[in-house]
Amino acid sequence: MSQPGDPITRRELLRRGGRLGAAALAAGPAVSFLSACDLSRTGVPRASLTATSTPDPTATPDTRPVTIAITGDVMLARSVNQRILQTSDRFPFNDVADALSSFDLTVGNLECVVSRLGSPQPKQYTFEADPQGFSRLASAGYSIMSVANNHSGDFGKTAFMDMLDHLPQHGITPLGGGANLTAAHQPVIRTIRTTTLGFLAYCQIEPYSFAATDTSPGHAWLDPARMTADIRATRPLVDFLIVFTHWGIEYHPLESSEQEAMARIAIDAGADFVVGAHPHVIQPSSSYRGKPIVYSLGNFVFDEMWSEDVRRGNVLALTVQGAKLVNWSLRQSRIGAYGAPSWVS
Repeated sequence: MSQPGDPITRRELLRRGGRLGAAALAAGPAVSFLSACDLSRTGVPRASLTATSTPDPTATPDTRPVTIAITGDVMLARSVNQRILQTSDRFPFNDVADALSSFDLTVGNLECVVSRLGSPQPKQYTFEADPQGFSRLASAGYSIMSVANNHSGDFGKTAFMDMLDHLPQHGITPLGGGANLTAAHQPVIRTIRTTTLGFLAYCQIEPYSFAATDTSPGHAWLDPARMTADIRATRPLVDFLIVFTHWGIEYHPLESSEQEAMARIAIDAGADFVVGAHPHVIQPSSSYRGKPIVYSLGNFVFDEMWSEDVRRGNVLALTVQGAKLVNWSLRQSRIGAYGAPSWVS
């Protein structure tokens, strides 16, 4: 028999547990009984077992698929810009904004700089649009805009950074550009319901001076080794990874061998979908290792109306659920007056 102050043996605890009734012990092992008892310094229980609380019900995860739209080149300068300044509606997106806004995410390639700063760089074509263009992009439902192209630096580094600073103020995240090399190569990652999506963007079109360096702003240059490293670093963070490239030969209806090689490098590194722009015309789609490639979406907003080929563009629509590509399709658009698109199908 133990005396007051003596250590309590397991046998003694079990004996005292018998006083509480066999039913209490039957509810769990002796260790559960010990954790539920409040013992005094003399080892005498002051309270019996407390009832186990019922946990709050866990909300059912929302596993519905995520929808994404990706458009080709959106050029808001020249005559498109003039028309923006003359209107107060959603121009140039009046005919397409409702459809684009219906997606969970809408992504595009911003084929100009949107700013009032800077001066034209020494190149053949330079595109700068008034900051009113930001609200037009937002009204069309754009949530991510790639700046990895050969026109985002048309008015210099100051104008480029001014654009990057203002896009988020309109709910739009810049992709493929930043204040330095590290920032330009950062992915945009979005979690919608239970699916986490990753986006990376690159430019392979001169001038190379628009590319970011360790100490200066610019876009992400399409270097295969750097792209591979970016994809491998992003892959564990996302369920589904999209690479958006600015590449190819202008006005060529077929992809080049260089485009094909770069797309395969991206997929080998871990990309789930590769999509491109820049040629100003639609190029074919294909696949590699079961992963789709759309080589060029063509123009979406552009004041090029001199042939039917440059008027036509494709909008890529994807449905993704976790790591699974549920389906994807292309919807054709056509450029009309002042470079504004409308749906063909």
